[in-house]
Amino acid sequence: MKALIVGAGAVGGALAVKLAAAGHEVAVVARGAQLEAIRRDGLTLLDPYRRLVARVSASDAPEAFGAQDLVVLGVKAHQLAPLLPRVGGLLQPHSVVLPMLNGIPWWYFDGDDSPLARAAAGGPARIACLDADGALAAALDTRHIVGCVVHAAAEVVAPGVIRANGHYRYVVGEPRHCASARVDALAAELRTAGCEVEVSARIRDAIWMKLIGNASFNAVAALARTRMDQICANPALLELVRGVMHEMIAATRACGCTPLVDVEQRVAIARGIGAIKPSTLQDVERGRRLEVQALLGAPVELGRRGGVAMPLSAALLALLDELDRRLASPG
Repeated sequence: MKALIVGAGAVGGALAVKLAAAGHEVAVVARGAQLEAIRRDGLTLLDPYRRLVARVSASDAPEAFGAQDLVVLGVKAHQLAPLLPRVGGLLQPHSVVLPMLNGIPWWYFDGDDSPLARAAAGGPARIACLDADGALAAALDTRHIVGCVVHAAAEVVAPGVIRANGHYRYVVGEPRHCASARVDALAAELRTAGCEVEVSARIRDAIWMKLIGNASFNAVAALARTRMDQICANPALLELVRGVMHEMIAATRACGCTPLVDVEQRVAIARGIGAIKPSTLQDVERGRRLEVQALLGAPVELGRRGGVAMPLSAALLALLDELDRRLASPG
């Protein structure tokens, strides 16, 4: 399989190493010090079980690598706009695009037959805070997309070096909520690379399942500068997290999806993660822009469309949005 990882950070870089170690032809798109380190020393993946180093082709230009079987989008949601048009030229009829994004993806309504999607009579169903003018939808033929939810913890600890918790779990599925040979084939390839892969016939349920935790824990972690274990040990913060989770579960149902966990199950999952810094906290500490709209803006928008009151989520959205503005324009 010829695979291009667009965004060789924590999540994308870890998968790049796993795929390369399994014998696939892997190239990565990276920038700055990360790109320089990969070109010089390769990509290093450290986890509790092993140390893997992969020598992969690297560039800051997706076009440098030609046609691909698999394109993994490992960037943040707010980084997609300039990249998607450049990815389109790499696709063959059989090519798969795998967006490994946190939160609600821009393609969410593609193939969705829920009442909320059908309510957009007279025009395409679109999430305004993610793709108000439809530019993302127009930039890439969504027929190439396979939905993906990432359940893995990793961090870039030095240029070209990624530390992970040793769990590489991915949920994949068709946006049209149907079985497909291409998803089964992709899952098989990822499993040969040592990944744990679940094929879902309802990928939106899986998206909301992760989001119930991400929208709450990631926002609180970024605003309070706390790790997962520190939030779980603070009764006041944990009560806030539970309140946001209740709102997210209500929004899940309003969107015609089935919550796969309740609040206490999701908290238990978080407790099991341990002393991990959520990705949004990592971005704050590095002075990077935040995934505000995908993590909170989109679920609040969808929940309100479905008649769900989301005051706690809206409050976190306002706070995180302001923090993001200050990171963008310090001082």
